[in-house]
Amino acid sequence: MDNEEMVQLVTKEILRQLQQNPVTQGQSLPSQHKALIIFTGGTIGFEQGLVEIKKLQGLCFAVTAVLSASAEQILGIERVTEALGSHIDIVTAHSPYPGKTLREADIVIIPVLTQNTAAKVAHTFSDTMVSTLILQGLMMGKPVVAACNAADPLDSWRAQYTMGNSSPGLIKALQGNLQKLADFGMELVPVDSIAKVSQKRLCREEQMTVEHTEEQAVSKPAHKKAVLDAAAIQTAAQNGTKSITVPKGTILTPLARDVARECGVELLQG
Repeated sequence: MDNEEMVQLVTKEILRQLQQNPVTQGQSLPSQHKALIIFTGGTIGFEQGLVEIKKLQGLCFAVTAVLSASAEQILGIERVTEALGSHIDIVTAHSPYPGKTLREADIVIIPVLTQNTAAKVAHTFSDTMVSTLILQGLMMGKPVVAACNAADPLDSWRAQYTMGNSSPGLIKALQGNLQKLADFGMELVPVDSIAKVSQKRLCREEQMTVEHTEEQAVSKPAHKKAVLDAAAIQTAAQNGTKSITVPKGTILTPLARDVARECGVELLQG
């Protein structure tokens, strides 16, 4: 079964369960995955990014939103909660560092990766909560999915805002930052692919975990069988033992049998 089929099966099963068990008002959906959503303050693709995160919520993703200082000022907490629900957890630049939330997250998603954030992370700068979370997420091996439209100097969104006339040198530098992020393990996607790619990425991670577990089970050496040898029989006889129960699966050496017979020790099968 490939990843596409797995995603379809998971989606179909979730929808089936929702139809069989409709959610009443005030009742929360069971969450299958935990997603840490980082809003950087960029506006290119922001609204579409909210749509994509909403899709993931429909598939029972539990969402925690992190807003940078600029995101809180430019985008506003109200717009995020309006789209994603007032029940979601919100972290701002004034909040305590959400290290526990990051550790518990199954995936980190950046709906708008700005050129500034891309440059910071590409050069391993962690001078803000956002850049620190992204770097630490990558260092923990978390799946990190980012919409790269705002950070790509040749993206059509930038052309709409008359920012598509960069010099070759600047284009090379900005695209070089994106390449570094890809080399770090970040998955860079168009904003309208966030939901689809995030599902696939988590399915792939889960499949790799299952395969690793199976490999460990196959490669795990079998438990060594106990051995009852002549020396043990002789010691038991010297201590006055008249019978020994041999547990099932225990290896009894031929010499041990001879010593038991000579010493008058009866061997009983356990």
